[in-house]
Amino acid sequence: MRGDMQVVIAALLCTVASSRTVLITGATGHTGSGVYLALKAQGVTVRGLVRNATKAKALLGCGACTEEDGIFEGDISKPETLAKAMAGADTLVITTGPAYYCKIPSIYVGCHFYPGADPKTIAWHGVKNQVTAFASSPGPALKDRHVLLLSNDLTTQPDNFLDKIDNSHGCFYALNGEVFTMASGIPFTILKPNGLNEGDAAKQEILVAHDDQGWNAMNPNTEFIARSDVVRLLTYATMNPNKTKGLRFDVTSKRFGGSPTKDVSNVFKAAEYPWDTRKPTEVVV
Repeated sequence: MRGDMQVVIAALLCTVASSRTVLITGATGHTGSGVYLALKAQGVTVRGLVRNATKAKALLGCGACTEEDGIFEGDISKPETLAKAMAGADTLVITTGPAYYCKIPSIYVGCHFYPGADPKTIAWHGVKNQVTAFASSPGPALKDRHVLLLSNDLTTQPDNFLDKIDNSHGCFYALNGEVFTMASGIPFTILKPNGLNEGDAAKQEILVAHDDQGWNAMNPNTEFIARSDVVRLLTYATMNPNKTKGLRFDVTSKRFGGSPTKDVSNVFKAAEYPWDTRKPTEVVV
């Protein structure tokens, strides 16, 4: 009987999760498009905020990719362009991020941010604009909404090597975006990778830490986490707000050994502090 009840509860949760309207910002980016497609495959009503709807056609399978199809053109640096996409949304998934190029990428030599894609514009003002527009839009009560933010780690170490890239203080501005999100009154989930690579999903063990204490740049047994694994984490968090709201943590992956992380629910469990209490039901993705 108990098993049958759990099945019923899981089915109800899946229905509830699928009935939510989710907005992905940066939906034509590598991570954003992955989350958009994964949620769409789960039957979720998903919208995309993009800079260019023509690009969306090639990536998102969104038909004509008009607003009627859930695709909205906007610029996160221009708050007045965000309102339509936000209206009525239950969940906001922020995958926008600063973008830079380097002469020697492997050792961060000769790096510069693209014009308008610097951390202050994107990770601070852009996040603030998005969360403000979401909180101000018509829709559910703030307590019933959910905002997910893809940020970065190293936010506890002032003037670190990432801050020095183009003298743009990327981690400082990312932290400001996180703080604004957490202070908005909207339940949040914040993921802080130490970097992303293009590896396959579920091939390595995902590691969790808080406050930059789980690893460091000199640790030979950690490396960037696969973007496809971050997509899995964001998709799970979106589908299971009751299991992931209120969590903010660092993630990376183990380079050698370990067991590949197949069930990402364990990642969120590992991110809980001892005083956290979570509901036992979930939607499996």
